[in-house]
Amino acid sequence: MKNEFRHLGWIAASGSICVTLLLAGCGGSGSGDLSGTGSGSGSCNNGSDSYTPISAPVKAIAAADRISFAINDDGGTGSLWAWGYSDKGQMGDGTVINSVTPVKIGDNFSAVSAGVGHTLGLKSDGTLWAWGDNTYGQLGDGTTTSSDIPEQIDIGNSYSAISAGYNFSLGLRTNGDLYAWGNNQVNQLGDGTSNDSYIPRYIGSGFSAISAGATHALALKNVGTLWAWGADVYGQLGDGCYEDLNSGSPVCALRSTTNSSVPEQIDVGNTYTAIAAGYQYSLAIQNDGTLWAWGNNTWGDLGSTTDSTKDCYSGSKHRCFPSQIGDATYSAISASKYSILGNYFYYSSLGLKSDGSVWSWGDNTFGQLGNGTLSTGYSPSQIDKGFKAIAMGEGDHALAIKDDDSLWAWGSNLCGELGDGTTNSSKTPIQVSK
Repeated sequence: MKNEFRHLGWIAASGSICVTLLLAGCGGSGSGDLSGTGSGSGSCNNGSDSYTPISAPVKAIAAADRISFAINDDGGTGSLWAWGYSDKGQMGDGTVINSVTPVKIGDNFSAVSAGVGHTLGLKSDGTLWAWGDNTYGQLGDGTTTSSDIPEQIDIGNSYSAISAGYNFSLGLRTNGDLYAWGNNQVNQLGDGTSNDSYIPRYIGSGFSAISAGATHALALKNVGTLWAWGADVYGQLGDGCYEDLNSGSPVCALRSTTNSSVPEQIDVGNTYTAIAAGYQYSLAIQNDGTLWAWGNNTWGDLGSTTDSTKDCYSGSKHRCFPSQIGDATYSAISASKYSILGNYFYYSSLGLKSDGSVWSWGDNTFGQLGNGTLSTGYSPSQIDKGFKAIAMGEGDHALAIKDDDSLWAWGSNLCGELGDGTTNSSKTPIQVSK
């Protein structure tokens, strides 16, 4: 796994990942209880004592490593709120202090994307903003200086979509041009090199959707074709390639390396409407609403795909080609991008069906599947109905917006990431907006 895991040194460099098990606390001296009902008091050094819930209507959400974001549309202001973990200023409130209560970051936002230690935001005028950790230039301001407040980048250009990954970022301009910046050690920028970029770098044109994972990326073109690039250790690009885990050598008929340094079209002949790049795995929805998955399947990440013809090799539980999950119709998906705690990896996924029901699968150590248990989900299980938007954090918690624009959350609450003013975790959805 040399090609993908050599960058684990980033953990020590950025400090954005706590390598102590959440059960033993993180960033503080307390003992956080993540059984789903515990108190978790003092375990995250939360800096806020008072609590004011976010108000509905909520129109957009994002979740990452113990942190949550929501855009409130009350009065059409597009106010952005953040709460939870902020060791690198990723909340954007001018501090590096965690908060169990939502803190207002700014107005006129239309979209937000949370990475691992950094955050991207779009304003209603199409301007691009970034804040948090900038060790690898992932903020795109031409420096490696971190920022604890939103700063506008790529001034003079207008964007329509953003996606923050693990130390790298993707942005889609309104004309369909794709740009990438930040860490490029495993070719995740897609520019044909392995050189980091401190400013947005042009990748290609004609794109309509983007998703940055941990070390790979997915994109859709205007005609619905699916493209992938970056690390391909477990077949997460969906092109049939993978890495021999014993020798570290690539097994790939397409190129001499495991990774792909430029976008390549996969699953030629099919068209897609939605994508989600996770940590070593990928999810996508075809235009008929069917859900497909490929890559790492250690914790049921692929949701019980059973087509052995898509296996990376005989007897492998990982899939090197897109494989269908059931026969239901989905409208949205969300995947964990990165989570390592106590040397354990946690991968969890959410799916929103066309009937408004939310389904979850994968690791469930912290109740992040929201089904009332702590059992791993090897196939999608229904949580609840009446939702219209979903966001999975980094294998610890999740957010969702109901049809009435109310905000709901579940999973770990060690740093107050659920937004209910406590550090009590929950194995089922709880309403956190007023």
